[in-house]
Amino acid sequence: MLFFKEPKHSYTDFYDIARFKSAWRVNVILCIGLFVISAFFSFHNITTFIQYLSGFLISLTGLIYLLVTKRFIIVSYFNVIASLILVISSMFLVKNNPHIIEPLWMIIIAIFGFFNLGKKVGHTILAIIAISVSLYFYFFMNTNETLKENYSQMELIGLMLEFTLCMFIIGYFIHIFINTTAHAEGKFRQANGELNEQYKMIRLQNEEKTVLLQEIHHRVKNNLQVITSLLRLQSAEIESEDAKVHFTDAINRVMTMSLIHQKMYQEKNLSQMDASDYFKTLIDDLIRSTSVQLPIQVNVTSNLDKVGSKTIVPLALLVAELVSNSMKHAFENQGIINIIFTSELDGQLLLTYEDNGSWKEQENQSSFGLQLIETLTEQLDGEYSRNSTETGTLYSFKLSNLDD
Repeated sequence: MLFFKEPKHSYTDFYDIARFKSAWRVNVILCIGLFVISAFFSFHNITTFIQYLSGFLISLTGLIYLLVTKRFIIVSYFNVIASLILVISSMFLVKNNPHIIEPLWMIIIAIFGFFNLGKKVGHTILAIIAISVSLYFYFFMNTNETLKENYSQMELIGLMLEFTLCMFIIGYFIHIFINTTAHAEGKFRQANGELNEQYKMIRLQNEEKTVLLQEIHHRVKNNLQVITSLLRLQSAEIESEDAKVHFTDAINRVMTMSLIHQKMYQEKNLSQMDASDYFKTLIDDLIRSTSVQLPIQVNVTSNLDKVGSKTIVPLALLVAELVSNSMKHAFENQGIINIIFTSELDGQLLLTYEDNGSWKEQENQSSFGLQLIETLTEQLDGEYSRNSTETGTLYSFKLSNLDD
């Protein structure tokens, strides 16, 4: 039916649309039903006729206002307040009526209030209904003469019509409640499915990026090894011993970078790596790969859980340079290296590096090794101090975690 279809509106939210529909359709149903019932009673009971005519006018007013303004909230409040006043006043003021159907109307008003106006309004309506019915039972129930008499056939038909109308409206509310719930469940399943698909896509993309980064680190490592091999072949043609030493230092640094990239592509999680295990294996590989054949004990202590890729590369280069310097300049027969990583609450990390060797030659502040240490420290937004004695050398670094 065309008049049952709600007019055009600007609501886009599903629940607002459902509330607008309920306000429109309930008023349409009431207009038709109450008009028929009021017409029926117009020939038999003028008091009942006025009651139903009043309900018809309330519904008609709501329809007209809704058609003009499209504001279902105001119409819903108007319907609830006017209907409550009409039903409660009828129950208290109309003496020659059994008031059997009024509780059904109250249930309809409460359901309508809950659905269209929310829980607070719904609970308020229930409280008003409970108080009103309790007062009626206590003060007026025994004074109702119609409860002691039989009903006429016309009165029974009127009650049947009214009861049928009430049941139809209650059924309609149950219908829209089920539809609304089903829609919500459907939207939830759809959203859940979309999230699962997005999660699978993101996980696949992360896996692809991880494989790609591992492949990049692997290729960089291979290229650096090729460079190392070329430098070693070239070093064989160098006659100057000083030049050979510098050439060997360059080869060792390139080899160190190769080892760093090798450890990077071996990691499963490139974004966060176990710092303690990473540096232990890196230093062991570095010592084994150099030509220095000394029994060196390396102790690594760390409370760092994970270190990201932005920090791990310059930090690894820094540690590798420190270890290389110790092996080259500090140890003659054997040595001990202690490395301590400490994470601070402000996101910075402390690095303490200590060896027990004494430098074989006078410390040169302008050496390339120390300049590289200063450069890597600056890259990590940090600062350091160095203390060298006859019993060993101690470095203290305060560095920033670039991944925070």
